[in-house]
Amino acid sequence: MSLVVRTASIQARVTPAVKEASERVLRRIGLTMSEAVELFLRRVIIDEKLPFEVVALRPDMLLKKLEELGAKEAAETQVRKLAGSRKRNSETFLRSY
Repeated sequence: MSLVVRTASIQARVTPAVKEASERVLRRIGLTMSEAVELFLRRVIIDEKLPFEVVALRPDMLLKKLEELGAKEAAETQVRKLAGSRKRNSETFLRSY
């Protein structure tokens, strides 16, 4: 088996609630964030498209899901911000699958 050397870095800014909740899910699956991002990028290359459908997600739906995953406090703060910015700009959407 060949050893793959990973030396390229990607930085992404996400809300703390999304980071915490996704790390919990990935831990249960047995993946690190880096491994999940690499899997995502490999599927983009193979499929030449996103590996999921992109749809608009209402802030209240996001809050409910983040609460289920145990990121309630951070989620409430972020959803309040999203709801406020959505009122100011009707084209602001949080995307999810």
